[in-house]
Amino acid sequence: MVISIQPIAFSVLTSFLVWAENGGIVGRGVLLDYAGWAEAKGHDVKCFETQSIPVSVLQDVATSQKTTFRPGDILFIRTGWTRAYERLSSAECQQLADYTAPPVIGVESSESMLRWIWDQSFAAVVGDMPSFEAYPCQNSDFFLHEWLLAGWGIPIGELFDLERLSQECRKRDRWTFFFSSVPLKV
Repeated sequence: MVISIQPIAFSVLTSFLVWAENGGIVGRGVLLDYAGWAEAKGHDVKCFETQSIPVSVLQDVATSQKTTFRPGDILFIRTGWTRAYERLSSAECQQLADYTAPPVIGVESSESMLRWIWDQSFAAVVGDMPSFEAYPCQNSDFFLHEWLLAGWGIPIGELFDLERLSQECRKRDRWTFFFSSVPLKV
C-alpha cells in the first residue's frame, strides 16, 4: 500500500481544525482496563517492550467487565504504561529517552483490529501509552495511525493518565463515563 504523506497531513490537519472549531470531542467514554485484567489473570504486562494486544484479548477484557459498546463510543485502553513510567528511576527514564524509537505496548496492528474498531463504530480511541498501537508497528499494511486518522477521521489520544479513572471505574463497577476534550486554538 502506497500512501502519499501530503494528503495524510492535510486530512489530519483538516480533522483537527473541524474538531477545534466545533467545540472539541464529547461523548460516552468506555474504559477497557487491560492492565487490571492482565494482573488479575497473572499475565505479564511489558509496557516498555513491543507487546501487542489483539482484539480477542480486548473482547475478553470487555466481557470480564460486563462492558458493552454503543455506536459513537470513545474507546479508552489502560495498559498501565503511565504507572510503569512513574516507577522508573531517573537512569531508567534516561535509558528510555535515549532510544530513537522506543518499543511500547499497544493494540495490535492488524486487519482484525481495524475491522473491530470499524464494526464497533468508535468515534475516537485513547490509550495511556505513547503510541495507541504497539510500536514498532508489526504490520505496516495496517498501521493504525494512517487508517484511523487520515483514512477514517477517527482521533487518537495518547499518553492519557488513566490510573485514577480506572480506580474509580473499578470502585463503582462501571466502565462508562462522560468525556470532553477541547483542543487548544493556537
